[in-house]
Amino acid sequence: MGKKPIISLADIERAFAKESGQQFRPILSAADVATLLNLSIKTIYEWVAKGHFDGAFRKRGKHLLFWRDKLIDVLFNDPNWSTHEE
Repeated sequence: MGKKPIISLADIERAFAKESGQQFRPILSAADVATLLNLSIKTIYEWVAKGHFDGAFRKRGKHLLFWRDKLIDVLFNDPNWSTHEE
C-alpha cells in the first residue's frame, strides 16, 4: 500500500483558490516558481537539472513551463525528493 501524501490535491487547490491563485497562474515560468518557493532562479534551474521537478515541467525552446499544482505535489509528495543530492 502507498504512503499517504503529505499534501493532497484538494489542499493544493484550496491554497491557490483565493489571492495567491491570482498571482500564481496554473502555468508558471521559472521566475514565477522562484517567487512562489522564495528561492533564486538559479536554484530552480539547478533543481531541474538534478531531476527534482521531473513530471512537473516541460521545456519549450529555451523556456521552462511548470504546472503549478503538479510542482507542489512533486515538491511535497515525491518519495524520491529527499534522496536527491543537495
